[in-house]
Amino acid sequence: MKKSKAIVALILIASFIAIVFLLILSTRPYLTVAQVLENPSNYNNQEIEVIGIVEGYSGGNFNLTEGSYNIVIETSGITIPNDFSNGIQVVVRGVFVQSSILNANQILTQCS
Repeated sequence: MKKSKAIVALILIASFIAIVFLLILSTRPYLTVAQVLENPSNYNNQEIEVIGIVEGYSGGNFNLTEGSYNIVIETSGITIPNDFSNGIQVVVRGVFVQSSILNANQILTQCS
């Protein structure tokens, strides 16, 4: 009887670990600008979500920066959030098409 209880407990623990591991793998964390530009070929023609600071925005395309790293964000065809401005941190979802260009399909700003 003790042996079967130990086996059941072991199976439950292993199942819990497997579920946690799968949840971690399925989460899609934001990439940083530096992560993308350190290996741009890994992301070529893929949809990614990148977090960074807005620079050079004046109503259209802008730069998403992190330190000295910079990705040009192409914004044609999308709506820019109302609270969007230079110097804020945003997440941009889109297709990385070249070594430093991301065609945005969504821009997320922090809620106040």
